[in-house]
Amino acid sequence: MSTLLLRVAGRVSFIILTFYLGEHFESAFLVTLVLESYYLTELFLSPIIGSLSDRFGRRPFLVFGPLPAAIAVFGFFTISRIYPSPNADQFNLHLLILLGVILVGRLLEGATTGMNVPGTLGYFTDVTIGSEKLRAKVNTAFEVVTVAGLALAIPLGGAISKMAGTTGFLIVLALYLTIVAVSFFGIKESHHIGEQQTASHPSIWEGFAMIRHRRIFTFIPAWFAVNALIGALPNQILLIMTYPEPAASARHPGQLFYGGFDRMASTMWVGLFALFFLIGMGLWMFIVPRMRRSTVMYIGLSGLALLIASLSIVNSLSGTMESLPAGILPFAISMLVLAVVGLLLLAGFTPVALSQMNAIAESMPGKRGAVMGLYSVVLGIGQALGQGIGSIFVDWQGFYGLMTFSALMLIVSLISVTYMRVHKDDLLATAAH
Repeated sequence: MSTLLLRVAGRVSFIILTFYLGEHFESAFLVTLVLESYYLTELFLSPIIGSLSDRFGRRPFLVFGPLPAAIAVFGFFTISRIYPSPNADQFNLHLLILLGVILVGRLLEGATTGMNVPGTLGYFTDVTIGSEKLRAKVNTAFEVVTVAGLALAIPLGGAISKMAGTTGFLIVLALYLTIVAVSFFGIKESHHIGEQQTASHPSIWEGFAMIRHRRIFTFIPAWFAVNALIGALPNQILLIMTYPEPAASARHPGQLFYGGFDRMASTMWVGLFALFFLIGMGLWMFIVPRMRRSTVMYIGLSGLALLIASLSIVNSLSGTMESLPAGILPFAISMLVLAVVGLLLLAGFTPVALSQMNAIAESMPGKRGAVMGLYSVVLGIGQALGQGIGSIFVDWQGFYGLMTFSALMLIVSLISVTYMRVHKDDLLATAAH
């Protein structure tokens, strides 16, 4: 529950800020720079908080983690009252104060995620020791809630912004305070503080040091690559499909997916695929505990290959989906069905990857939080770089470029997973109770 509310609150806050700044700032780069500062504190704090949670317990960070974000959104509400219509054309003290408050607020919101995620994943590792089946269910539920929370927040944030404007920050504030209450009354500490610690407590920098561990270092490329795809595919496909005609045909001719779709249609297609991805994760919840982890990853990557191939074939058809000849339409639909099958297979990779990190963390008592703190780092960097690098490939070859980028990430993942399987790192067993 707390993870769902955190994702919804953070994304709604982002959407309200985007509309508030976007209405008064012509520079999209400046707005993006301020809003994306969120990731700085999240990526920096996650490994540190993971290490601290090994020393002081998970509960303090789960209970008090939302408070920085609550302070931030109250600051957003206050500054929006002071400057309801900021003048971005004049660079003066007032503009500096406005941007400064928003910048600090975004850093505080990132700090909340940086405290919550490693605390939550460390907590999950503690409470699922000895039960691979329970761990698979918990990890899948975490991934589903994360994706669903972000998806739910997009229309919710738009509706709140439309109806309440920046007063909507008070709704976000209420969400963050609700998380504090839910965590305070509903979460008990998951391990004895200092349990299985060495005489000298691990350094707060232990989380960064964990990346040098062989099992982590050799598996991170696969997890990074898949997160890069998760970050790149939805956003880039929306941009590709809505690129205006006739410029789209002139830029990358002969590509069905490149241009010509209105925003509603493109959003529907991407939303439908996201729904199938969520369904796939739910189905894999019952399968992951019965199979070797690298086997599930291979199946997921084969699904990615099927997805790339089928979508590339559909993209090669001339015209648009609406104008396809009657004789070709059934073939196009069959290829899209194969793409959905590939997506359902790929959906198993994310929860089983998290289970692999859990197993590694479980094998390192006293450092479990430090290991799981790497989750946010890999997730954030992977998605950010995925969007950036993916956009370069899109500029190069349109939809085919995006599929080329996806194929490269597939190869990186295959190499990483194969190394893990050969060295039997995926056979790390959960300890018996």
